[in-house]
Amino acid sequence: MPGEQPHDFDTVLRDIRQITDPWIRPFAIGVAILAVPLALLYLLPTLLGFVAAPPPAGVDLYAVNRPIAFTFLDVNGNDAGHRGAVVGERLKLEEMPPYLPAAFIAMEDRRFYSHNGIDPRGLIRALVTDMRAGHWAAGGSTISQQTAKIVYTQQERTMSRKLSELLDAAGLEKALSKKQILELYLNRIYLGSAAYGVDGAARVYFGTSARHVTLAQAAMLATLTRAPSVFSPRRDLLRAQQRASLVLDAMQDTGAITPEQAAEARAHPAVVIDRAGMDARNFYLDVAAARALDLAGQRGATNGDLIVHTTFEPKLQDAARVAAAATLRKSGKRLRVHEAAVVIMKPDGAVSALLGGVDYQNSVFNRAIQARRQPGSAFKPFVYLAALEAGISPWDMRDDQPVDINGYRPNNFGNKEYGTLTLADALAHSVNTITVNLAQEVGIANVVAAAKRLGITSPLQANASLALGTNEVTSLELTGAYAAFANGGYRVYPYFVTEVDDAKGKVFYRRQPPAPQRVIASATNRDMVAMLWNVVVAGTGTGASLGAREAAGKTGTTQDSKDAWFVGFTTDYVTAVWVGNDDSTPMRGVTGGTLPAQIWRETMRSAESGKPLRPLDRSPPQAPNFQDLFPGEPPGAADDESNASSAMARGEPPPEGAPRHRGFLDWLFGSDDAPPPPPPPLNGPPRR
Repeated sequence: MPGEQPHDFDTVLRDIRQITDPWIRPFAIGVAILAVPLALLYLLPTLLGFVAAPPPAGVDLYAVNRPIAFTFLDVNGNDAGHRGAVVGERLKLEEMPPYLPAAFIAMEDRRFYSHNGIDPRGLIRALVTDMRAGHWAAGGSTISQQTAKIVYTQQERTMSRKLSELLDAAGLEKALSKKQILELYLNRIYLGSAAYGVDGAARVYFGTSARHVTLAQAAMLATLTRAPSVFSPRRDLLRAQQRASLVLDAMQDTGAITPEQAAEARAHPAVVIDRAGMDARNFYLDVAAARALDLAGQRGATNGDLIVHTTFEPKLQDAARVAAAATLRKSGKRLRVHEAAVVIMKPDGAVSALLGGVDYQNSVFNRAIQARRQPGSAFKPFVYLAALEAGISPWDMRDDQPVDINGYRPNNFGNKEYGTLTLADALAHSVNTITVNLAQEVGIANVVAAAKRLGITSPLQANASLALGTNEVTSLELTGAYAAFANGGYRVYPYFVTEVDDAKGKVFYRRQPPAPQRVIASATNRDMVAMLWNVVVAGTGTGASLGAREAAGKTGTTQDSKDAWFVGFTTDYVTAVWVGNDDSTPMRGVTGGTLPAQIWRETMRSAESGKPLRPLDRSPPQAPNFQDLFPGEPPGAADDESNASSAMARGEPPPEGAPRHRGFLDWLFGSDDAPPPPPPPLNGPPRR
């Protein structure tokens, strides 16, 4: 334009420099600052490869820092389950379907075969993510790094751990081939539910070996590497299937599978097996694992996998689980009862089955050994044993008369009065007044001594209410104590484990049966068995009858129906059943002669199936039984517990005089019986 001086090229450059010079030096410095660490990151695999030490020669990397794996064998030597680490078999890549390792590579480390154990691109991406998050959020770990972390290091996210992990990964790459690293990774990766390695996880979730998993199952396993508990298909199967679909997308992107294969896998998504039966075994296996670790640890077995030979009988465990679940499913809601525990034992103390609750997935609390509950009338046999040992006969008569011990005034169930009964019938029908007076007659200290001699290890307070089972015990110790009645009068020490070996056959523990220790005189024991047989034949336990097969036992019900029991035995097994609520809220009219007796009967029918009929070793009756004393009444009609059994079994309201409710209107509107009197002072009166 007129009046303007044209700018030559030098002038333009000078103007540009005036604008840009203040920024060039900081920009150059910034580029240098970024370039140096980036260059170091890309050189890191090579640098670490020079300084990293390979794993020590001769070390089994499949076993280093891995939790002990327990393989349990049942009483017949068959595989009964696993505890601790569920490891499965150590498989080679050739034994797996090719899409199984491909699924993990697609999700975890697509450049696995092209890097030297450390992926600079992955580290940069993780560094950016961590800077944005303000904490260690992403690791950028390759499969080699993850393998090193599994084998060598702890799981916390720190700078020192990360550096150690990088060195270890470089060491693995120096010593092992890619194939060997991938095999080690797939056989050791933790995938939730105590499963280590793809074979262990495939067995836990799908009930099959990793050799035979489908593409859909392989994709679901590959989703479990980051947060196996959160992403577990047992928590949310639909979400797990949706995550598996993303794995299929990744596998298709890497060329591991075709679109047609991905579509087929989505059309048939993976589902997990029903673990109810296997999970219920964990109540038993938890105890067996603890016992095995203690027994083997005392002999130096602190590392390596263990093979545990047990007394477990899966058929009985399944029978107990099915019986308890079916009974509570049918009546639990109506009768306000939510939990059950079952212990099945051979007369020598071998624990054949142990159910600690109705749903292991919902609660691992083992009510059979951890819960101490009042046994109620199931404790009364120890009172009568002390009486027999004091020279009193089962056929001696006692009067049902009021009790007043320092203000303690227990009544019979439903306030019934029985007049004069034999001790056998007083036990059969759980007459409280006669039992409490009998305990005073023979001495509470002798009752405590009898119970402890038979195996009750829980603390027992020597007061008058002890006779009615107010001191808490566990199901296991009560079963063991009754086993002394079943085996002819010998002390029983419950046991789960018979031998502990390692995978190479080295024996760390082998059970040696203890010398027989008689704790009940043989004649006395036959009398006790006869009395307990009478409970099932014509007393509170008629609901547990096995028909032609002789059985003996005792019911138990505590105040307000907070606990209900049936503990009984045949010549083959001793079984205790408890039902109640964890918070001790009252059940609705449940007694030992109802739900516990039903569970016991169904469990024992299965346990005794195919076994020959054998009579109990008992004394013959020597006096008229309850039916002769009270003609016209059906068995159990006048006792304290079984009067509700038949009605409740039919789904009808308990009859008049049944526990907690007195007639149909009372049952309908929930009017409760008056509560029993408070417990007596700790120090009762002197022996009468």
